[in-house]
Amino acid sequence: MLDVSTIDQYYGGSHTLRGVSLSVRQGECLALLGRNGVGKTTLLKCVMGVLPVARGGIAFDGADIT
Repeated sequence: MLDVSTIDQYYGGSHTLRGVSLSVRQGECLALLGRNGVGKTTLLKCVMGVLPVARGGIAFDGADIT
């Protein structure tokens, strides 16, 4: 249902997301865990379309949403 394919993103000159990939199928739950500043919020903003991805792609239900 949600496919994130090797996305990269920069924040303030720093490479915050580097080659992140994940798949979440219908009925699955996902938790993002990590220290401050490792890119959890940046990843969610990319998935929501608030931030554009620098490289890679995001698809929802087979449709490209990047």
